[in-house]
Amino acid sequence: MSYRQLSITLSLLTLLLTFPPSSLAQLRLSPDNTFKLLQFADLHEGEGPDSWGSATDTRTESFLVRAITSEKPDLVVFSGDQITGLNVFSNATKYYQRLSDLVDPTPHTMILGNHDAEPYDGNGDQSDPGALTTRADLIAFDSSQSNSYSKLGPESLLPAVSTYVVDVLAAHDDSVALQLVHLDSGGGGMHEEVQANQVEWLKDELNLRRMTNGRPVPAIVFIHIPFAEIETTKEDGGNCWGVELDGVTPTDSDGGLFDLLASFEEVLAVFSGHDHCNSFCCALPTLDLCFGRHSSFGGYSCDAQAKEIGARGIEAKVDEDGGIQLKTWLRMFNGRVAEEHAL
Repeated sequence: MSYRQLSITLSLLTLLLTFPPSSLAQLRLSPDNTFKLLQFADLHEGEGPDSWGSATDTRTESFLVRAITSEKPDLVVFSGDQITGLNVFSNATKYYQRLSDLVDPTPHTMILGNHDAEPYDGNGDQSDPGALTTRADLIAFDSSQSNSYSKLGPESLLPAVSTYVVDVLAAHDDSVALQLVHLDSGGGGMHEEVQANQVEWLKDELNLRRMTNGRPVPAIVFIHIPFAEIETTKEDGGNCWGVELDGVTPTDSDGGLFDLLASFEEVLAVFSGHDHCNSFCCALPTLDLCFGRHSSFGGYSCDAQAKEIGARGIEAKVDEDGGIQLKTWLRMFNGRVAEEHAL
């Protein structure tokens, strides 16, 4: 083991001792064989903390509580950019604590975006890295919360720390009914790209799960930065619906991830964020690609149509024979449901 590998291992052990993972019961389908998720995208908490930001955070958090009360999800997914890291330094975990407390007792998971651990100040100059809460710190902290199913990803995938899979068990036995794949698309303190070793890890993980469960198990994927394929499908006149008021800004490289996901029949849909003014979906031959909905008054927005924030609801209904039906919709700030669609 090299000195660098030893240093990384010791750092991870320190994190796990500081923030021990919570011990929770396994997630399960509801008795009617459904599982409902609510995706909150691009919250950008902590923006402008010394001026207008706290009022913005309060308005955003009020919406989160109302959306959860209306939807009663089985799981909340925070899909990246929970905070604006260039404004938030060593106190970053207090925002993660607040989000966890807000949604409690509803379980949650999260992935990191390109702004969660961003080592730059408001002028674009690199700040003192010693003042930052690292990506690993953030995920380790969240995974220690009593209602969190987040996981610190494998050491071999650093710095892509929010790469992991959460299983949802069947309603009446311990078989795995649904896989929730969380993938780190980088940014901030690392390049905005999916690393090749993440793709290999996921390939091995999906194949192992096929062997363990004796069959392909349906999978839903969450990643912060979208795939370029959602834009090309839209431009080519594909089967797309929903609001597009923003450009699509994909990763610098997806490392072959999209091709891998498209090759596994169990991967049904991918949900992303990042581009705040988009909430459209596209149906591709083997899977669906969807944006969430900008869920915050923080971060940039576009015209009036995009300024109404919302959250994306997702429901999976698993048949007795293992088949699955997916549907999605938006729960808007004013309480209405929009863009309901089967996937």
